[in-house]
Amino acid sequence: MSRITTWKLSDPYQPSFAAQYEVVQRAVLQVTDIKTNRNKYYALELHEGKDNSEEFPYRLFTHYGRTDDLENNPDSGQKECRYYPSLHQAQAGYNKIYRQKTSSNKGYKEVSLASCKIGSVVARGESSGTMDAKTLERIEVDPVSAQQEQTEQPSIQLNKNVRSLVRYLYDEAVGALTSRVNAKVTAHGIETPLGVLTIGQIEKGEEILADLYDVLQKKRVRRREDKLRELSSDFYTVIPHRFGRSRAAAESAVISSLSDFQTKQETLQLMKDMLQVNGEDGVVLHNAQEEQEYLALHCNIEALNHRSKRFKTIQRLVERSQLHRHNLRVHNVFAVERDGEESQFSEELDNQRLLFHGSRIQNWVGILSRGLLLPKIAVNMGATRTDEGWLGHGLYFSDASCTSSGYASEGSKGTGFMAVAHVALGAIKPYHKITYGLTQPPQGFDSCHGVRGTQFYDDEFVIYNERQQKLAYLVEFSE
Repeated sequence: MSRITTWKLSDPYQPSFAAQYEVVQRAVLQVTDIKTNRNKYYALELHEGKDNSEEFPYRLFTHYGRTDDLENNPDSGQKECRYYPSLHQAQAGYNKIYRQKTSSNKGYKEVSLASCKIGSVVARGESSGTMDAKTLERIEVDPVSAQQEQTEQPSIQLNKNVRSLVRYLYDEAVGALTSRVNAKVTAHGIETPLGVLTIGQIEKGEEILADLYDVLQKKRVRRREDKLRELSSDFYTVIPHRFGRSRAAAESAVISSLSDFQTKQETLQLMKDMLQVNGEDGVVLHNAQEEQEYLALHCNIEALNHRSKRFKTIQRLVERSQLHRHNLRVHNVFAVERDGEESQFSEELDNQRLLFHGSRIQNWVGILSRGLLLPKIAVNMGATRTDEGWLGHGLYFSDASCTSSGYASEGSKGTGFMAVAHVALGAIKPYHKITYGLTQPPQGFDSCHGVRGTQFYDDEFVIYNERQQKLAYLVEFSE
């Protein structure tokens, strides 16, 4: 094959090409390399002109540059064209560039996008890469027509306190996501400078985190720092994040501790939660209407009157259960009932108690919409603990509000949230020593109890089956 000339898209002397063309093949590649401070994209497209009279009916179009530049200008970067007389030659040229860029030397990886923001005019807005089943369901729905249908639905009347709660929780969740990831939430989903991430792409990030966790867990790993840097680069390649352009900023982004790992793990869960509540039509978060956001939670929420008996009961429970300090102030109490949780609750188990569960403020949209999840990998189970849960991979509760408040975080209003849950403990196995690796209670028991005053600073009650709990109240508090 003779040497192919590369032309800039703006070059007036390049060969003529059909005004109407089809994108026959395409790929969006991305590489983040912390060691060399690279953060680049490369879009590759094979075009077939619809006018067969042209001398070169096939074109190889490339668009590449630094990913950070796309945030301010989606048209930034270099756009180039290569022209071919046959499909066979064009595909050979396409495959050659793809192999070069994805080689170990270059390190680019293909990114799966539900909707692409870079490349040629024809390719933008179309999907790229492998589409998982859940993403295919989403992109088959037209957001515009879905939005029109939703506007025709009768609105619900929300109590002002519930409306305020919904607005607060969603704003904190979206704010946490967009401040960490180089993305924004739109009608199409989680939109990065390259395009809208697929659910499968997020799951790729989870797989890389699992490999990274294995390295963090091992005390002696050959070239440990290099491995962490490489895996961190791989993670940022598939899940674009915001960090500075300097080498120092890139180095500071290395996921080098279990605390760093947990932050990234929570970020990916937050992304999945946001896609879930956004729905297949993708208009919930984009429109920011409290009524639709409330319905997307699939959770009945009732704001309790401050003079009511139930409010005062929960307020006393919070205030009187404090062991180490007595500064928690209850602002609001909301009765909550998640769809299906009541019917699935393990009612047959005895020893049912109201216990506390705290979580960071950005997590509550996810918790209310999909419930508490058993951890895939349990880390950072307390203010000073950055390891696997002291009693393994379960759901942790406390009978002391001050303990659970330590897991919460303060939002823009200066308040945080903890749940009060009905927990069916059944037969409890007491533990006086930390016991890692549990995935279920010992035979003959239904839950585990880390006993306060032993190796456990506070009482910790752990269940290993989500059906043994149901959310009852959400408490807004400050310290």
